[in-house]
Amino acid sequence: MPFVREIFEVPAPMKAWAFVSHVLACSRAQAQSVLDRGRLRYLNGVCVRKSERIVGQVALLHFKALHPPTLTPLFSTPFFEIYDKPKNLYSHPKNHQSTSLYESVHARNPEARLIHRLDYETSGLVMVSTQKRYENALRTLFSTRQIKKTYHAWVQGDVSVYAQGDFSVILPILEPKSIRGDLGIRCQIAQEGKPSATTIEMLGFCPHTQRTRLKITPHTGRTHQIRLHLSALGFPIVGEPLYTHDGHARAYLDAKRADFQGSFQSLQTQLALEATGLEFELFGLGYGITQN
Repeated sequence: MPFVREIFEVPAPMKAWAFVSHVLACSRAQAQSVLDRGRLRYLNGVCVRKSERIVGQVALLHFKALHPPTLTPLFSTPFFEIYDKPKNLYSHPKNHQSTSLYESVHARNPEARLIHRLDYETSGLVMVSTQKRYENALRTLFSTRQIKKTYHAWVQGDVSVYAQGDFSVILPILEPKSIRGDLGIRCQIAQEGKPSATTIEMLGFCPHTQRTRLKITPHTGRTHQIRLHLSALGFPIVGEPLYTHDGHARAYLDAKRADFQGSFQSLQTQLALEATGLEFELFGLGYGITQN
């Protein structure tokens, strides 16, 4: 459980944000964000307002790695590290019961932060900053599309019947503004969606399994972009749990929410999608990190 509720004794009056900033070793803005989320409370359950001065006992709900790190970096520099996230693991904590890649990252280096994330079902390369002063430069690589991301996947069917050679998928994706209903997490192909482009390279076809191996490069960063684009073409990724018929997707999401240790285990997917490459320049140096 990466979130814990700790009780603290505040011996003398102090501003609530200053207390949170001291305990979590974070900035004033970050401390105020914690207060805005209602994570600092009096023992009677009343939320502490960020303008208040506090004294006596208070309870703080915060992230804390409770276990030794189970994952270590594949590649390290003074500026960033690269982790290999396993399948069926969150990048960031989802709730008080889930574990995540961030738990291992934080346990090794409390100052480190994930620069981007992968879907729960997707495995592969994730970049992590080593110090706060490098975060903005690293995040800018992603926000300004200065980083080339490469994925490999197995999909159902023979993609060569759709196209010969490399091709691009350009379909607008509508991301949910809020989660409504058990299938609200899914994105949609819709004209009112954002422009989205994915390049597909065919690597081979297995006639025995009727599956095609693909190399995939997304040129935009929409939620579930690769999964949705391939399913829309009629070639869903092997093990795809969400962009399939609604009955299966609903059962998967219901089990995922209801029971992390029980019924969900039998429905966990092995999505055949891996983030295998990151290419970019940083501080005058070029990096090409791949894993096959």
